[in-house]
Amino acid sequence: MKKVLFVCTGNTCRSVLAHQYAAKLAAEEHLQLQFSSAGLAAEKDIPQPRAVADLLAKEGIKDFKNVPVMLTGKLIKSSDLVLALTAGHKDEIIRRYPRAAKKTQTLIEYAGFGNGDIADPYGRDDFFYFEIFKLIKTAVKAALEKLKKEVK
Repeated sequence: MKKVLFVCTGNTCRSVLAHQYAAKLAAEEHLQLQFSSAGLAAEKDIPQPRAVADLLAKEGIKDFKNVPVMLTGKLIKSSDLVLALTAGHKDEIIRRYPRAAKKTQTLIEYAGFGNGDIADPYGRDDFFYFEIFKLIKTAVKAALEKLKKEVK
């Protein structure tokens, strides 16, 4: 089973949205993929924004629990693919874990959309979360198409 790790700053918004949405789509297609998420500066007591749960509930992903997870070498080592939400995240992952360079890309890059960042919606209004999630969903769908070819 291929393991994919999404990484953002605090593991409360973007990486959670990508992780949960990718897991839902992969399960629907019975793909042998496992998803997780972590943050470069995650703190367990930072609350998940309500907008994250609301957006995922609209996708049929309800009652999930997310406690922010700090990125560790163990998580990096156990992952086959690391998808950062920004180029800055990617650079920091590679700086901290040089051996991860070959398996680390941004989500936008891996999806085949060139270079680009997925902006942090934390603390912004619900519309901003909605727009960010639209971008994440598009990129995750494209990434899953690529992953399907790799796991077959």
